[in-house]
Amino acid sequence: MKRVFVMIAAVSQLALAAPNPVNELATRSGLPASEVSALLSNCDADQTSMNFCAWRDQIVAEQELQRIVDQKSAASPACGIALEKKVVAWKKSRDISCKTSADQEWHGGSMLPAAIAICATAETKRMTKTIRAKKCI
Repeated sequence: MKRVFVMIAAVSQLALAAPNPVNELATRSGLPASEVSALLSNCDADQTSMNFCAWRDQIVAEQELQRIVDQKSAASPACGIALEKKVVAWKKSRDISCKTSADQEWHGGSMLPAAIAICATAETKRMTKTIRAKKCI
């Protein structure tokens, strides 16, 4: 019985730490989660599915970045404060850079939202790797 409680607590904690990207996308888009799931089931079906899949990947990458920042914060509150400030500034820069590069490549076309999200995902993964590798930035 004790193992079951520990497992439930661990799963509950994990669920709170990393919200389901489907639910997050449903909230952001106003679509029901079932429609979001359908869009995510075939990322190559159409442009809308491509966009939702790219946004899902970005959300997952940002959740992983936040998880690493939270780990570093738990180990050192001072480090956590510095990381949070760095990440906030970095995200602003990332978003501007990704929008600019996607605009230059796609000229405002239908692929633009997916291209921005793909860029943001790649940059977020790069930042996560950097933060993970260092004791504190």
